[in-house]
Parts: sequence; structure tokens; C-alpha cells
Amino acid sequence: MLLSPRTKPVAAVFAAAACSFSHQRHVLGFASGGVTSTSRCRTSPVADISTQLQAKGSGKKSNKNKKKTGVAAAGGGFGKKPAAADIIDVDDDYSAFPALEAGVKETLVPAPAELHTVSGELDAETYDRLAQIYGFDWFNYAKGEDPAGATEEDEANETAVSSLMSFDELLSEESSSSSPSSGFDDLLGAPKTSYSSSASDISDLIAEATGGGSSSTATTKPKVDPSAPVGPLDLAKLPPFEKFRVLNVDPMVLAIDEFFTQEECDKYVQLAMKPDPELAPTVEIQSKTVGKNARDQAQRTSTTWFNHYKSTPELMSKASRLLGLTGIDRWEEPQIVRYRKGEKFTWHLDALAPDGELASLGGQRIATLLLYLSDLSEDQGGATMFRDLGGDDGPLKVAPKKGSALLFFPAAGGIPNVPFDIRTLHCGEAVSKDSSTDKWISQLWLRETAYKPTAPPDNSHAAAAGAVNTYCNSS
Repeated sequence: MLLSPRTKPVAAVFAAAACSFSHQRHVLGFASGGVTSTSRCRTSPVADISTQLQAKGSGKKSNKNKKKTGVAAAGGGFGKKPAAADIIDVDDDYSAFPALEAGVKETLVPAPAELHTVSGELDAETYDRLAQIYGFDWFNYAKGEDPAGATEEDEANETAVSSLMSFDELLSEESSSSSPSSGFDDLLGAPKTSYSSSASDISDLIAEATGGGSSSTATTKPKVDPSAPVGPLDLAKLPPFEKFRVLNVDPMVLAIDEFFTQEECDKYVQLAMKPDPELAPTVEIQSKTVGKNARDQAQRTSTTWFNHYKSTPELMSKASRLLGLTGIDRWEEPQIVRYRKGEKFTWHLDALAPDGELASLGGQRIATLLLYLSDLSEDQGGATMFRDLGGDDGPLKVAPKKGSALLFFPAAGGIPNVPFDIRTLHCGEAVSKDSSTDKWISQLWLRETAYKPTAPPDNSHAAAAGAVNTYCNSS
């Protein structure tokens, strides 16, 4: 997966520092005995993970109307350099990443084998994990629900509370009693301090726009004000997704079948092959990793196209609907990637190396969404592989399935002081030289806060609002 032009790959920083991380045991899960699901959770007709797995760690039931708090403790790190016998030999091209320590391995929870192949609705425990560990309280919300509407209701309630406080103050001023308190505040239970709705309280429910111009070519169209809000989006008009496959429980890895139609997949391949400059020009990059030696330069061989948000309304709409967002402003530039025969992407982490500028640029990547635009059978290669996942049958391999999406979370839910989830180390397997087709994918990364795009020129979230709403209302 190609990194944003403004970010540094974590692998370059991580390779030198990996062995210096002190191990902290991951605490990513629920209290023993399980938890009660929230009202929006559905029971899976495929399987109930909670009846098959022993939950680990600790956590509390999420409440989408209250401020979210991080998981109590989490962490992890690579341990000492592993013995040769501990390294899986796949062209020996990830030896810079030591094996997981035994304590970290104990946190891994594979999914039952039947959930890899049979798709259906998610169970209650999975929804709770997505809310409590990764912060997605509105993930794949049910039809008829709308996180944007819930936000408006919360704001109205807070306004009402503020009005009550003002009324109490008015009564206090008009009272002729010499007593410092009439006791009316106690009866109403009104707080003594004012309330305000802050971005930190509802950061996953409100999107604030960033932007730029509408095209990188000469045009008479007015440019979008970079500070202009995206405006209300009709994401809730899209139906919830119903065909999930749980590939790993902790860390969570999900496949979503029929995320795109066959026609939409073909459209995105054509968008890369024959872009329409009137719609929105793309930026094409030959994605051979830059490096000082042959190993660095061989890490990735593919072609990547950076696209305007307005040229990919299907992807922006569905990705945001899936994660329960009310806007699109936290997504990095949508990309389309082509892997020809023999091309690959070696072992890497999607999370970004911590530095002083990361917070101002949208923060950490907290979700990775890969969309497969072509089919490849197992013997054709091109699978997405997770080195440390899959249990006894690992590594976990996900073969490209046209129209299906793959979702995972590279930064352990954005837990403070944990820059990335090392357990999500993955690669793009080389496409077989005997393959009759190329591997095509589209990919997106979600940041913690609003992200300002840098490619193509004049790309902006705000410019995509019209196309997104048109798509949502026509689906």
C-alpha cells in the first residue's frame, strides 16, 4: 500500500527501533463473563463468536451518546531478534521484522474456520469490540438509524441543560431570600457549570471539512474554499452491509463481500486506465519503493493512481457508511493500484511513524480498507497475507475476490502511546507469472482527525459532496 506523499513509512523507522520496544501486554477485549450488546447490535445468523471464543482483557459497554474513553491499557512490541527457526521463509524479505514475543502472541485470537468462508451479519460481540477497542460506535448502523441525527439530538439535549441553568440563575437573582441557595437547583439537579459540545466529545460523529480546488488543469470553474464545510451528506440513505466474514478476532480483520458491484469494480479499473480529465485528473506513480539498496528498492513493485474524492463517490460513500462516519473528511486520498505478473508488496505496517507533525496532519491511520477490483485464484497469487495471524493454519491469506473489501485496524484503535499494532504486519503476495489477470485494488486509510489531501493538485473533500449525495440518493 502506497503511503501518502506527506507521510513517512513506519518500516524505515521501525526496523532500527524494533528491538528497543519494551513489551507491554495487550489488553484488547472484554471483561470475563462477556458484555451485554448495545441496542444497535444484531445477532449473526452465521455464528455467534461469543459462544466459541474466550474473550480476553477488559472493557466496558459502549454508549454512543457519551464521550468515549480509551481502553484502559494496551501496548506491545517486538522482542529480541528471533532464532532462524522462528522466521517464516517467504523470500526472506521481511527479516527486518523480528518475531512477536510470546506474551504478544498470547493476545492473538483467531476466528473459527467456518467464519472465513461463510458470510452473514456480524454478531453482538463483534460490534462491541469495534466500538470499545477501535472507537467505531456506529459501525454499520442499522437501517433507519443515523449518527448525524443522534449528534443533533445530543446537542439539543445539551442546549436544554444550558437553558435550565440560566433559568436557575434567573430565579436566584429574583429571589428576595437572604439564603445563599433556595434549594431549587438541588431539586432540578442542574449542574453549576455550563456545558458545551466539543470535537473531542463527538469526534467520531462529526466531520469538519478541509479542501482545495476542484481540478489540477486549467478551468473556469470556481475553486472550493479550503475552509468550506463539506455540508450534510446523505450517507444514512445507503443500506447497511450484510455479508461479513470474520477472518481474525483480535486484532480484528473483516472481509465484506459484495461491497462493490461488478460494474463498479470495472469502472474503477477504467478510471485508472483511461481517466477522464474533465471529471478529475489522477496522479500516476510507478510504485517501486525508493531506497539506497536493492532490498529497499524491491519492497514494492506496482503502479498507483491517486484520485480525486469527487471521482470516487461510490468508495467514499460506502467506506464512510461502513464505519459509521457522518462525513468523508478524515479519509486520505483514494488510490487505485495495479500489480502485474511478478509484482508484490513485501511485509510492512500501515501505521505511520510517530513524529512531531503527525497530529497536525490528521493523526494516525486508524483503519485500512482494501477493495479488490479483480479475482485471483489461490494459485494465481496476489493474496493479502498477515504473517502472525491465522493461528495454527497461519499465515492468514486473503485471496482477491472481486467486489469484496478487507478491513483492519493498523494502530490498535488509536490507543494513546501505542503508535501501531505490530500484529497487523502484512504483505501483498506476488502475482504469479502464470496468472491470466492482473491484481487490481483500491485502498483507503482513515485518520484520527480531518485530513488535508495533497494529491492530485486541488483535491478536496468539499468538492466531492455533490457526487457523494447524488450516489447515496440513487442507490
